[in-house]
Amino acid sequence: FDKVNKPFLPVAAGELGTKAAWALVLGSGFLGPLIVYKLFSPVIFGLYMFGTTIGVLYSVPPFRLKRFPLAAGLTIACVRGFLLNFGVYYAAREALGLGFAWNPSVTFLARFMTVFAAVIAVTKDLPDIEGDKKFAVETLSTRLGVKPIATAATAVLLLNYAGAVATALLAGPGVYNTAFMAGGHALAGLWLALGFRKFQPDSMASIKGYYKRIWDLFYLEYLMYVFI
Repeated sequence: FDKVNKPFLPVAAGELGTKAAWALVLGSGFLGPLIVYKLFSPVIFGLYMFGTTIGVLYSVPPFRLKRFPLAAGLTIACVRGFLLNFGVYYAAREALGLGFAWNPSVTFLARFMTVFAAVIAVTKDLPDIEGDKKFAVETLSTRLGVKPIATAATAVLLLNYAGAVATALLAGPGVYNTAFMAGGHALAGLWLALGFRKFQPDSMASIKGYYKRIWDLFYLEYLMYVFI
């Protein structure tokens, strides 16, 4: 599949052999838990192993939950929404010798990125639609079509941005940097909408550009987080 959908990946491009790929995966699978177990608390180790287990269920046969749209969406949303944000925040505070404390900005980020990650889970198959059709792989994109998926994804993200603006405006004084949080998310939503207006579902270049814009906005959120 990757030779058609993602020919630039190391294994598909022939830049990385199968044996070397297996060595990297197995080595990481062994060293990662060992390092976390030795250096962090049982809570961090538990979160790490929870994420690792989800990753195995998502990718490794016979489970391969990524074959099922709902399971794939829940998995990606859980990892990128909850584990990534709360886990990194908790690990950083622990490394600094600080106890865990709820932070409104982190809570907002986790909620916002959970929705964002669910959208990524749905749109991730858009650039792969040619290969998926060729190999009869059923995804939401092949089942419903490119335009409906992109339209629904854009609508959900715009609602997510509207919710972020509302959160900033309705929060009490001093909770967020209100002007930056509201203005930044309004502009990000506008950039998404402008990109969707140019979207051409029959053009692979346009599909890839639209998907790239979603990822650009994903990482932009972490940049904005620093200032909210």
